Amino acid sequence: MMQSWTSEFWRLFANVALCWLLGLAIDQPLWGIIGGLLVYLVLVARRYRRFEKWVIRGLSEPEEFGGVFEDLAFRIYRIRLRSRKRKKRLTTLLRRWQDSSSALPDAAVVVNANGDIAWFNQTASGMLGLKKSDQGQHIGNLIRNPRFIHYLATGNFSEHLEISSPLDISKILSIRVAPYGDGQHLMLVSDVTHIQRLMTMRRDFVANVSHELRTPLTVIMGYLETLKDADDFDLNDMKSYLERIEAPAIRMKTLVEDLLLLSKLDTGAPSAPETSSVINVVTMIKTIYTEAEQLSQGRHKINLQLDENLQLKGVEKEIYSAFVNLVSNAIRYTPAGGEIWIDWSGHGRGAGLCVRDNGPGIPAEHLSRLTERFYRIDIGRSRSSGGTGLGLAIVKQVLRRHDAELTVHSQPGDGAAFCCLFPRSRTVFLESQNRAALN
Repeated sequence: MMQSWTSEFWRLFANVALCWLLGLAIDQPLWGIIGGLLVYLVLVARRYRRFEKWVIRGLSEPEEFGGVFEDLAFRIYRIRLRSRKRKKRLTTLLRRWQDSSSALPDAAVVVNANGDIAWFNQTASGMLGLKKSDQGQHIGNLIRNPRFIHYLATGNFSEHLEISSPLDISKILSIRVAPYGDGQHLMLVSDVTHIQRLMTMRRDFVANVSHELRTPLTVIMGYLETLKDADDFDLNDMKSYLERIEAPAIRMKTLVEDLLLLSKLDTGAPSAPETSSVINVVTMIKTIYTEAEQLSQGRHKINLQLDENLQLKGVEKEIYSAFVNLVSNAIRYTPAGGEIWIDWSGHGRGAGLCVRDNGPGIPAEHLSRLTERFYRIDIGRSRSSGGTGLGLAIVKQVLRRHDAELTVHSQPGDGAAFCCLFPRSRTVFLESQNRAALN
């Protein structure tokens, strides 16, 4: 910088000295000095004008202005380069942040001190219905929920807020607000509908378990009180009471066993096809068939259709539990004189077990809820037949752990068909194995 000022001083000195010499030549040295200064000022004005135009043009290469202006031009040029690089970095970081925010499963909305929307990610568009034109609008004008408006007005964001979605009242949104910067707030919105449903299911499950256990327990306690208070009783009467106690006790035992099995299925890791043992399904179904005939006591006609060449990879106890639940359900809910078909065969994607009956059928409104725990179409009939309300829930969990699915087809008055469809990765074809062994 000092060198440029030195250069500028010599430029001024040269102009003044030259004009002073010219003034001496005409015997007007003072006017020569004044003229030298004026010439210098004109030249400086021209260079300043060129410098001003260069500054306005932006980031072009600096020209040769000479003196101080040239030094200023190089300094400004370097500052602009650094500023441009910094701006690129900030733009890149901002773009990355926006891209990562857009990929978030939660909605993110930035609100300024006045409550106006400064920015929001793509998820917020789908979850809250925000549009680009909503930037600058007050958040309370777009989410018109009194609880939300009160939540913002209080400024106490230590707890989250749960409200219905402004787009779909059946969905529940959880809102958290984090203050930052100069009066700004970051609002994060999550869809907690599934969590709320799980909480509701858990409460219902606890209530149902309590109710299911309380009923047989009340019966047992009643008979025990009778036996306890009796001063004298006949041995036959005592035997009759014990027989009456046995049924609710068995029901409680069955319920506890089903609950323990469901807990194990929920928490245990499913077995992979490549590490699972091969199950002789035909032998298993024949055993279930024998048990089914005992349960039916001749009230139903049970038909078997088995493909001897099909086996499964999986956990035998779990598969047995699923199959026996389907068959016992068919027997329980098919009136006396009805017919039941048990079909184990291959299909386009693997193998499947189908249990069909010609019973009363199931109304369409119940089909989607059949696998819910303790869900019953006819509560009184289910309990009188010995069902716990957990059979199809167990079937669903077993099939999930074996990469299979349960399909239900039924119409009132036309029976029902429950099919377990296993993928090809779980199916073992004995014929192909035997051919490979022969080769």
